[in-house]
Amino acid sequence: MADPAYGILPKLPLALDWSSIPELIRVATLDLGGIQPATKAMAEAAGGTLHDKPSDGEVELFQKRGTSFQLVSLVLSCVPAGEVDGVLQVRPFAMTLIPASKRERVQEATIDLVAKLDVDGWLATEPMYAGYDPFSGGWSLFGNLPGYMDGERKGYLDEMGIVVDQFFLATELADDDETLTMDIRMPSEQMKARYEKHRRKLFFTPFKQVEARRVWGAETPIELFVIQALAKERLFPACQMLIMSDGATFPSWYHLWNDVEFRHTDGLVTEADLFFPDERVAVFCDGGFHLRPKQKAKDAVVTEKLAALGIRSVRIPGDEIRKDLPKAVARVKEVLGHQ
Repeated sequence: MADPAYGILPKLPLALDWSSIPELIRVATLDLGGIQPATKAMAEAAGGTLHDKPSDGEVELFQKRGTSFQLVSLVLSCVPAGEVDGVLQVRPFAMTLIPASKRERVQEATIDLVAKLDVDGWLATEPMYAGYDPFSGGWSLFGNLPGYMDGERKGYLDEMGIVVDQFFLATELADDDETLTMDIRMPSEQMKARYEKHRRKLFFTPFKQVEARRVWGAETPIELFVIQALAKERLFPACQMLIMSDGATFPSWYHLWNDVEFRHTDGLVTEADLFFPDERVAVFCDGGFHLRPKQKAKDAVVTEKLAALGIRSVRIPGDEIRKDLPKAVARVKEVLGHQ
């Protein structure tokens, strides 16, 4: 808040830098469009090829079933990351799913309405959620970027939820429906099955209430504060990185999809809030819980284990982040070797 520029929304256009999002997350969202989840029955009804706009065969299929659909938005929350050729680059720090709603209830539509709607045309208007908090899932209004960010308008970029894709989620599937997914070449059939199971649960579980469903990103506001301050210094760590006992590192959600019990295996040393892979520096944004003697002892053991793997640790108390953010960032820069 001490930075006057923080309270002024940037001018359009904005350019999304997707590099902060783990590759598996990006791949998992590539085919989110049209009616989801895609099924073998839909492909057969469509004559073998599926498009975002349902075919006459799909319309007939869902009319017979009486299926209703929820319009779901894929939303990115971003921080500024410098300019390229005069265009502001923004990097996502969170990805969430939000269902369309009216009067605080999830809206549902019939296949006849779905067939009439032009989602691509609506996406072209650059829809967004203003006053959006990806941690609590609340927002103040729904509109579009050009209309909301026209002129010198006060506001905060990190409270803009940018809609990058939308799909219609079938609220019910037939018992014998076989879902279709892209082959992302998992190392084994077992890992593929786990990935598909957890992807279905995350993306294709119908919403019972209006809420933001977390897909990926920073877990707490204090992490966001550090990400913002580091971005001003052109420093861009990865979010939520698992560090293994052999020194290997993986984006957290990668292994949550492969094995939900992965966090509890012997091979895991810790999950870093932020991680600089080239410099091998792990940053921990520690809330009040970490002030407890027992937790401080556990944190010290983790720091020693990471040091043995050639990974340096920076532990920043939450109070320091809130009260003296420049000092917190300076400590990270010092360990990184940046002056």
